[in-house]
Amino acid sequence: MNLTPCTLIVLRHAEKSLGSDPELTDEGRQRSRDLAHLLKGVNIQKMYCTEYIRTRQTLEPLSAIAATPIETIPAENAPRWRAAISDIEAGETVVICGHQNTVPLFVEEVGGKVSELENVSGQSWIPGHIFDRLYVATWQHGKHSDFGQTKVLELRYGNRCEQ
Repeated sequence: MNLTPCTLIVLRHAEKSLGSDPELTDEGRQRSRDLAHLLKGVNIQKMYCTEYIRTRQTLEPLSAIAATPIETIPAENAPRWRAAISDIEAGETVVICGHQNTVPLFVEEVGGKVSELENVSGQSWIPGHIFDRLYVATWQHGKHSDFGQTKVLELRYGNRCEQ
């Protein structure tokens, strides 16, 4: 077994405008630049986002400095998301930008846990006003049963979102 860890960085999109598929606000665009600054120098092999403008815009500055393209997976395509996560190889770092209801699922998929969630219709969600969380999950490469040893570091970036 390769002892080089797998790393998954998961975040919610930055602050958005109103509408059915809104762009980021000025504050959200600044947060996306803050993300790129924070992760500058990290060797990122893959980046994924949903089909929504706000998730792509959140990752674009990071994609530019990391020279890593962003792959789009439809938010509702759970099998493709599971495959993308399970295909993470030893030594790889993968970044996913999702939504308040998908970030906890992505972290849980590798055996991690997100704290301070709200229950919305029986599902765990990040509170609507929280955009500054970044979850870094690491584990040893192997089968899903190995995910029991996943470590999750919760970081804050950009302007603080008050509780």
